[in-house]
Formats: sequence, C-alpha cells, structure tokens
Amino acid sequence: MMAHPRASFIATLARTRVHPTSRSTALEASARASRAYAASTSRGDYDDAYDDRRREYSNGDDDYEYVSSVENAAVKRLAKLCKNRKFRDEERAVVLASSTLMRECFGTGALGSTKTRARVLFLSDTASVPPGVDAARVLRAPERVMKKCAGVANADGLDVVGEFELPHVLTRGEFEKKYASKATVRVLALEGVQDPGNLGTLARTAVAFGWDALALLPGTCDAFNDKAMRAARGATFRIDLVVFDSFDALKTSAQTLGMDMYAAEPDASQDVNPERAQSTPRACLVLGTEGRGLSDEALGGCQPVAVPMAGDMESLNVGIAGGVLMYLMRSTTR
Repeated sequence: MMAHPRASFIATLARTRVHPTSRSTALEASARASRAYAASTSRGDYDDAYDDRRREYSNGDDDYEYVSSVENAAVKRLAKLCKNRKFRDEERAVVLASSTLMRECFGTGALGSTKTRARVLFLSDTASVPPGVDAARVLRAPERVMKKCAGVANADGLDVVGEFELPHVLTRGEFEKKYASKATVRVLALEGVQDPGNLGTLARTAVAFGWDALALLPGTCDAFNDKAMRAARGATFRIDLVVFDSFDALKTSAQTLGMDMYAAEPDASQDVNPERAQSTPRACLVLGTEGRGLSDEALGGCQPVAVPMAGDMESLNVGIAGGVLMYLMRSTTR
C-alpha cells in the first residue's frame, strides 16, 4: 500500500542528516516532502487512518462522509456564503453555525411539527443532527474544517454548521397587503446602519418586545451577514423583513397603512411619550447610525423623539437607544 504523505514526510526528515556541509541538500529534501504532503492534503485525500477515524465516530449507524480538507468543494461553498452577499442572494442560501442558533431559528421540532431541511449539514466529531432539522446531505468534519465552514476563528460551541434557504424578504406590496388588516403594527426601520452587530442586536430586541417587522433602508448592511446572524440569535428568521429602496417609499407605505412615524434623534425637543406611543395602534420607528444620524428626508418626514436620559450623555449606541425606544413604544393594545 502506498505510504501516506505524512509518513513519507517524517521518513524523509529522519533519513536526512543535517550537517553544515550538506545543509542545503537537507533543506531541499525537506521542502520536497513538505510540498508533497501539502499537495495531497489540499486535494482532500485521506487514507486508511482517516477511514479509521470516520469509523470511530460511526457508532454502527453513522455512515456520514468524513471531510478532512478545507479545500473540499462543500466547505468552500459555505465559506463563500458566509462572506459574500451577492453569492448568498444568487443562491438564496444562508449559513447557520451551531445547534443553539438553529434551535433559536427553527425551534426544537416538537412532535407533529415540520422539520426544517438543510441543504447540507456539517457535524463535529461528536455532534448529532439537531432536533427539528434534517438534511439532504450530512458530513462529519474536524475542528479546522468546521471553523472554515462557519467563517470563524474560534470553534468554541461550534458543533453543527449548515446551509439553509434564505427566509423570504417581503416586497413593498406584500408588506402593505399583510399589514393592511392588522389592528396593531410595530415596524422598526433602519437607515444606514452598517454594523452587523448592531443590526442583529436590534432584530433580536424587536422580536423580544413584540415588534412585527424590520424594514431595511439604503445603506443598511445585509441582515444575513454572518456577524448579524450571530448577534440576532435567530431573530432574523422570526420577524418579517422588508426592503425599501428609499425613505420616501417607506413613508408612502406608512401613509397607506396609517402608521405614525417616529425618528430617533438625540437633539429632539422632546423625549418619547411612552403612554401615547404605546396606545398608538400603528407606529414605525426609524433609526440611523450614531455618527451620521438620519437623513434630512427621514428627520423631515417623522416626529423626532429622544431617549429619556437622567445623566449627562450626548448620545447612545444605536443598539442601546433602539432597544430603549422599542420597549417604551411597544404596543399595549394587542
């Protein structure tokens, strides 16, 4: 049987004596062995040792393919989905990393409920397919491959990585039709929020306080960015998303639905009135970034409101300010 490149590499080093007079020869031999080993592993090859490891975790019933190389096509596909928005949009796919995140997105697959299907699922050596999820293809992989799939540097808690279909994003017409007959509506609109951590945090907070939809205006980052997904903790799959190509388009939809529009503005002449805001049947809160703030169109088309603050502080991070305002403006008439 042909020796594994790793063994050949070690044997080459053992045979090569590094004396001052032959140092260049030794280095050349070592380099050749290194290149042979690297070339083999980059092709994703593995011999009996890898087969033994795959069988070790099979437990008799587990016949999943074991992927050991980060150059595997499925691994590279997930890595690209994590980092490339255009590719995500073209493939209508998103990567979820960890069984905890999958549970937060889809639930636990209770008896009688429909399971969510993954296009492909990577499992760590000791992980199982999460409850509530099944997959067209299941593979096992070591830690370094799992990290590559998830686009992260730290594998703590990274037991499962999967590719799933993107949630449906409402068009403007679908948004208006869905909310036309609802008695109470709460919409959070983000304009120019480019930090994915802030976007994810705001989505998570909106779900926690019972807000209905997240509207994304120009300049806002992708809600399915891997960092945004981790910060949202499943909220992106549990709130309606709608994209508007301008603030004027959002304002027109708000008028169609009879929504009162509020804009978070640190210099507003008045703080938000919780009693009035909570009793308002339909409301839309527009947030911008801490540094650039909202556009003139947004400030001119909304009622500016500020976060009540007892201390002397000029402004708050948009994730914090948005959370406070969403709590104060949550509907109490549902």
